[in-house]
Amino acid sequence: MASLRKQLEEREFETLDLFTTSFSLFTSNFVNFFILSLIYCLPLILTSIYFPIKIFDPTSVKTFEELFDLFQNEVSSGFYINIILSWILDIISVISVSLLVEGLVYNRVKSATWAILKSFRFLFPTLITSFIYVVLVFLGLTFFIVPGIVLIILFIFMKNICALRHTWGINALRYSYYLTRPKFFKSLFILGFIFLFQNIFSMTFVSSSIDTREGLLAYFISMIVLYVFDIYFKIIITLFFLNRDYVSNVLIAENSDNDDSDED
Repeated sequence: MASLRKQLEEREFETLDLFTTSFSLFTSNFVNFFILSLIYCLPLILTSIYFPIKIFDPTSVKTFEELFDLFQNEVSSGFYINIILSWILDIISVISVSLLVEGLVYNRVKSATWAILKSFRFLFPTLITSFIYVVLVFLGLTFFIVPGIVLIILFIFMKNICALRHTWGINALRYSYYLTRPKFFKSLFILGFIFLFQNIFSMTFVSSSIDTREGLLAYFISMIVLYVFDIYFKIIITLFFLNRDYVSNVLIAENSDNDDSDED
């Protein structure tokens, strides 16, 4: 663990390296990551129980007028409560995980409380950056679909950059694009794996009815497990970002030194 920073600077981690090293970081500070997952998921579990989201058929919406009528007449207030709360808590969890992982890379163990309190310093800039990201991705998915998916992949490090490099807005998106573009298919594989895992897990374990006491307990436990995995996946993305960031900066420094030596 002491040489992890040096390893991140010296070479590009393979996908398996990212998963295994992230698991080592996860287990080495498990208590704080687990506390963070509970703080992240419990409010969302409670709001999803008390404000259930009404499921509708997206194929029935064919025009913007029908979409507007759907949100005006069919979508309940629970939908907006869950979306907004999920958005804010997700940003706090990403920032907190980023801070904890960077601390572990420097061999400094920090607590979940420390990470959450410090995350509020970066919350507003990350919210603004996330809003710009959502608008761009929404436009891409609405009109062109494939470019929307491409934007999701290229901006994978957006929140990590806001948290760890104190850069936000268009600059954060631009830097994420710079880091991700050379490793586009690697990023696609990681995001695709996370997406498939979470959806398969949700369909298998989280789909139980909450009308009975046993079903509610099963739903509660499965959601906690899902969000524990979600924290682990956030560790992978953070470690991936740090690896790309360190390697890119080392290469820039080496090229600068070579240019200086050529001038001499």
